[in-house]
This record gives sequence, C-alpha cells and structure tokens, in this order.
Amino acid sequence: MKRASIFFLIVAGFLFSFQAAHLIPWKENRKLSWDDFKAKPDASSSYKAKTESILNLAIATKGMEASITMQNCFDKNASWVKEKRDILLVHEQAHFDISELWARKFKQRLNGKTFAIKTFQKTLNSMHDSIYKEGKAMQVEYDKETEHSVNTKAQEKWDKKIAADLKSLSAFIPEVVTCKLTK
Repeated sequence: MKRASIFFLIVAGFLFSFQAAHLIPWKENRKLSWDDFKAKPDASSSYKAKTESILNLAIATKGMEASITMQNCFDKNASWVKEKRDILLVHEQAHFDISELWARKFKQRLNGKTFAIKTFQKTLNSMHDSIYKEGKAMQVEYDKETEHSVNTKAQEKWDKKIAADLKSLSAFIPEVVTCKLTK
C-alpha cells in the first residue's frame, strides 16, 4: 500500500502543478472575477453563468497514518458566463464558497478517524460520494431559493449563511488531514 500511495501522491503532485494554470484554489481573500470564466458559454443553457469547481485529493501513507491533502479549486476552463452582472458574480462566488464549505465538512468528518487498511479506499470513496451528494443538494437548494441570483433578499440570506458556515468550520482550512490506519 505504501508504494501505491507514494506513486499516487507523486502523480497527484504532478497533476496539481500541471493543472495550476486553469485552477484557482479557494482562498478567503481571493474572490472570483469575470476574467476567471474562460469556457465557451453553453448556448443551449438558460443559465447566465456556470461555476465549476473540483476537489483535488492526494493520499500519502507513512506507517499507520494516512495524510489526505484536499484542495477545492475553481476550474477556469469549465466555467463560463453569458451576462456579466455584479449580483451574478456574487452568486457564482457563493457556488464556489459552497464547494469550499463541503470540502471543510469532508475534512471535519475525516479528522481523527481510524480506518482499516483493507477498506480504507472504499470507505474514503463512500465518504466522498456522500459529501458530494450533500453538497450538490445544497447547491440546488441555493439556486432554487435565490432564483439563480434574481431574488436579492434570498441571495443576501444565503451569503450570510455561507459566510457563517465557513467561519464555523475555519478549523478545517488546512489542506492536510491525518487519519490513523489499523490492520
């Protein structure tokens, strides 16, 4: 397992550096701008913009510990805009912030956990699937309530909620989470 995870870490490290040109890691003081949206807009979509983010994961093991490096990134090459309005940019930033929120929740769930070596990858995948589904449901609820940025009162409510939730999970900003492994 150690050899495989070292290889995975090297490959993931290569991918992090290779993808860096079109990925923007989430940072509290780095807000999105319309210049970040590089993809060609989907002409068939009724939406005015689309934000795509990805969660980069890298796993390394040493002895009976696993270090999981996790980074939420905005994907410039998959994100697009048709209509550049300030309120819409705020709305799209909140989509990215919701992705960060769920990355922190994933780190919270992993923090201090002990996993059996034999089922570690399967359990980690299952946890990721669960987090992804919960985060996606929140994204859908957010769009529904804000009417994709049209309902400004709902947008303000969501902006405050997301900011408060991010703050409550600030202990999980560091990218690396360490877990114990057992036989």
